[in-house]
Amino acid sequence: MGAVSAYIARRALMTFVTFLVIISVYFIVVRVIPVMLAGGNPEADPVIAALRRTQEDPRFSNWIDYTIKRFGLDKPLIPDQYLIYLKNILTFEFGVSIYTQKPVVSEILNRLPYTLVLYSGAMILPIIIGYYTGLATIRHRGGKLDAIMTSIGIISYIVPSWLILLLIYYFLAYLPKLYWGTPIFPLPVKAPSITEINWETIKYLLWYIAPLLTAAVLAWFGSWTYFFRQIAMSELGKDYVYTARAKGLSEMHVIKEHILPNLKPPIIMRLAFWLPGIFGGALIFEIISNWPGIAYFSYAAFLNFDYPVMTAFFAISSLLLLVSIFIADVLIAIIDPRVALQQR
Repeated sequence: MGAVSAYIARRALMTFVTFLVIISVYFIVVRVIPVMLAGGNPEADPVIAALRRTQEDPRFSNWIDYTIKRFGLDKPLIPDQYLIYLKNILTFEFGVSIYTQKPVVSEILNRLPYTLVLYSGAMILPIIIGYYTGLATIRHRGGKLDAIMTSIGIISYIVPSWLILLLIYYFLAYLPKLYWGTPIFPLPVKAPSITEINWETIKYLLWYIAPLLTAAVLAWFGSWTYFFRQIAMSELGKDYVYTARAKGLSEMHVIKEHILPNLKPPIIMRLAFWLPGIFGGALIFEIISNWPGIAYFSYAAFLNFDYPVMTAFFAISSLLLLVSIFIADVLIAIIDPRVALQQR
């Protein structure tokens, strides 16, 4: 366990350093480079430009003073503003949104339940379905089921999720309402409230997100099916599989008890890259469905150069991805301590 503990400590330090590098690059690209290209003119700072755009609107008077103080805009860009920027991010003090005039953290927290409710299912269901369909293709490899499921998986991966969602809305919401007066799925007009929990709101919530979950599953399960199939196929020709078969074990027993345990590291690592996407969501899904999640909020912030919101979204997204990869590395090292020994 000593080697594993040392490996975890190194990975934790590397994760922290990587995070610092990422947010520093963001500061350089967004704040420093525009000033440098303008010959060192601080007025070229996009945040200063955002302040100028709001000076004539009395609604932003308090925000302007607050933002100058929060980000140290009256101080030199390097190193003063950079150090303030690092302190703000490391303490999750992102300031106040330009256009909502509310703390960025509270704005994200207000939208986070919507994002989690939708994308927890949209991310996890394709994995579960892809896992079992992948097992089915392995068990019947070379047969009709394998060919059919592989083709469906590839088609699922190619067809955009937003196109599937539009087709669902057209054929199962718009046309039924037009001809029968009753839609199978609701048109994306009024998003459900998740602040009031009762049976009626829960029913409407499930009805509203049903087309989104359906589109997500149809669009994303295929890549997982193909992923599980291919990594399992790569193990079939190895000696331990031949040995297990020589013992008279059934093919399904060989797959579940011998092959799948050896697939944990690549599965864990792919999950590490996949699951943090729950925070960011899928922007085009939220636009089409009028869903008040974090992705659309961050997109609006980008269009309006709402710097505090942009910075918060970038920092939190980067942190979640790095932490997810770190957890995956730790789990892999615990499952197979040889990984830690190889990194010494």
